[in-house]
Amino acid sequence: MIIKDIRLINFGKFHDTEIHFERGLNIVYGENEAGKTTIHTFIRGMLFGIDKQRGKASGKDTYTKYEPWINPEVYRGMMRVENDGKDYRFERNFNKNEKSFRVIDEDLGRELDDNEIKQLFRGLDESCYYNTISISQIGSATDKELENILKNYAANLGSTKSMEIDMKQALTSLDAERKEIISENKVGSKESVIRDMEETAEEIEMSKREQDTIISEIDLDRSKEAELLAKKQDLAGKDAVRLEEMTKYSARKENLYNEIMQLNHEIDKASRTLTEITAQKGEMEKQLESKGIPTREVMERVSNALNKATNIPIVFALITVVCLGCSIGMFMANPELLDFSSKGILKIGIPAGLALAFLIATIVKFFMNVKSKERLAENLKETKLIMDKLDALNNEKTYTERQLDNRRANLSVAKESLKNLEESELSSDDYSEEIKELDEEYAVLKEKIGKEQGVLEQKQEQDIELEKHIENLKAKLQSIKNAEIEIRALENAKREIEEIAYEVRNSFGRRLNEKASCYMSKITNGKYNNIVIDDNLNVSVNGRNALISSFKLSKGTVEQIYMALRLAAADIIFENDTKPILLDDTFAMYDNKRMGNTMKFMAENLDQVIVFSCHTREKVMADKLGLDYHLKKLD
Repeated sequence: MIIKDIRLINFGKFHDTEIHFERGLNIVYGENEAGKTTIHTFIRGMLFGIDKQRGKASGKDTYTKYEPWINPEVYRGMMRVENDGKDYRFERNFNKNEKSFRVIDEDLGRELDDNEIKQLFRGLDESCYYNTISISQIGSATDKELENILKNYAANLGSTKSMEIDMKQALTSLDAERKEIISENKVGSKESVIRDMEETAEEIEMSKREQDTIISEIDLDRSKEAELLAKKQDLAGKDAVRLEEMTKYSARKENLYNEIMQLNHEIDKASRTLTEITAQKGEMEKQLESKGIPTREVMERVSNALNKATNIPIVFALITVVCLGCSIGMFMANPELLDFSSKGILKIGIPAGLALAFLIATIVKFFMNVKSKERLAENLKETKLIMDKLDALNNEKTYTERQLDNRRANLSVAKESLKNLEESELSSDDYSEEIKELDEEYAVLKEKIGKEQGVLEQKQEQDIELEKHIENLKAKLQSIKNAEIEIRALENAKREIEEIAYEVRNSFGRRLNEKASCYMSKITNGKYNNIVIDDNLNVSVNGRNALISSFKLSKGTVEQIYMALRLAAADIIFENDTKPILLDDTFAMYDNKRMGNTMKFMAENLDQVIVFSCHTREKVMADKLGLDYHLKKLD
């Protein structure tokens, strides 16, 4: 890859500035603050970008340092390169909010995709760039530091083509990382973690057994609970039936009370009616007596007596019949008078003759009171009317007495039913106390189940915590195992790094020695024709008469060794690819002779060299040696 030109659209102090480069030697000259480092940084930024750092470092990072002085939002640039005979244009926007990078194939007029860009760079990354094609001076270091720089650089080249690892730093870093891993993961506590896991597992197992016991108790209690509920429901059903029956009893009882009251009322009413009838009957009988008319009852008694007396003359029998006809109504209305014959005269043995004489006397008296025929008719009519009323009263009395007997019989039945109902009510089972006892027993059982459930939940929560603890221990154990693997890997890496010195001599080191020796011989004009890197990565040069260690050489010679190693590494890494070599004040520690030899070799053998310098001695030397070069002077 050859850099053809760059365009700083807006970068640092530069605005819309173009600089062209040629193959061979290019000298960029400018005094301090002219912008040489800015251009060098721009080229590196066009290749790899410039990221904005975070935190306190962002105030002094490269991004901030080279933000455009004018219109900083427009932070952009372009660079054209040639690779394998084709021209490519790099376009990059450095603005942190609008970052972008495009590569355009100018021959085909199309944009390259990521894979094509990767192939174009051919393994060149920022680390490789700094370790190979970008060369700056190291002259400010002490002799011992120079020796360490060469040793570490040789190790870097031998361990990886990208030269990312500084041997000493890598070993220190590996040791620090190993200690950190051991400290964070407490690798030595592996056995205690395993022991803790085993104890926790036993604790969980014991808790499981206790939970099984509690669950069995809960199941048993729930079974009892179900039995109590079933029993309670059964009693509640029976109690509901009892309450329903009691409701019916209450209604029936109330009806019976009402019926008894009604019957008592009717009995009272019938009794009053009977009393009234008896009184009226008595009045009627008095009226008959006042008129001298025998009552129907008397007449019936006489008739009965006459029927028993067979020696009474016919005439008197006829008279008796007439008299009996007149009084028959009275006897019908007063049946109690019929008992007269049994209770009265006939019963006590009075002879029929006396009875007949009594009757005749009564009749004679009756007819003696009749003065005339009209008077007799009137009396008969009146007597008949009284007799009819008396008969009606007798009938009403008989009906009322029958009703009264019925009411009294019904009252007796109602009272007996009420008595039986009350006795049945008293003998009815009362389930309320039994249900209350069941409720109390159920409440106690429910509380017991609740406590058991609480203990079970507590055990389960403890198990969850123990399981989490187990998982944490497993993770910790795995972390320890991973840490052990990492430690072994670090130890292996350390061994590999420590073996680099040996590997350098056997493989890559041989090629590096050969190429670096070739470059060293040419730039020193044959004074030092061989660079030697021993097993301990000590760098020496083979002079004409002896092997000289780097710490015995001048700073200028060490700078030449450093350059030779970089050029050799670039050849090995990029092989036959064209590549630019950027030198930033590299010749500051060179004397004129060393600088002349080096510049002449580079101008004649390298594809492209860009020398950044604040001195004119590079230009003067190029002119003195008659070298072809392209000069860019910065104002």
